[in-house]
Amino acid sequence: MDSYLHREDGDTNRDKNYPQVEEGQRILLIDDDEEMGSLLMDVLGDDGYDVVQAANGAEALILLHRETFAAILLDKNMPGLSGMDLLPGLRVICPDSPVILITAFGDAHTAEEGTAKGARGCLFKPFRLDDLRALLRNAVGQEHVAGAGGRQDVGS
Repeated sequence: MDSYLHREDGDTNRDKNYPQVEEGQRILLIDDDEEMGSLLMDVLGDDGYDVVQAANGAEALILLHRETFAAILLDKNMPGLSGMDLLPGLRVICPDSPVILITAFGDAHTAEEGTAKGARGCLFKPFRLDDLRALLRNAVGQEHVAGAGGRQDVGS
């Protein structure tokens, strides 16, 4: 069995507040936090994305040499290759895949450094799912439609 998780499409219980994404919108989630990864895979899967998770930078590099992704969600702090270490290489391997950096340990300097290394955006934990959705839809060229649901926070 592969050491990364893959959500199969077919879930009919999707969030009706958000338009479905185009088929084939594959997202690579690079995060060593299994709980965060599972949550994001469920939420983004419900939004219609096909989410693949890599638990570390090495797994991500293997996947990126085999597959293409519409966007990449990248945790900043991971053992081995950190998100910041991985960013410059991602811009070379997959220059057309926008990267969104996610971190619990950051400030304006972190966001500036991430942007300088090629990230399209940066989210600080805890973050609102609506903020992630907006950044992701913008990154893959889709217009964000605000949901009518209540506030949902992630990573608190």
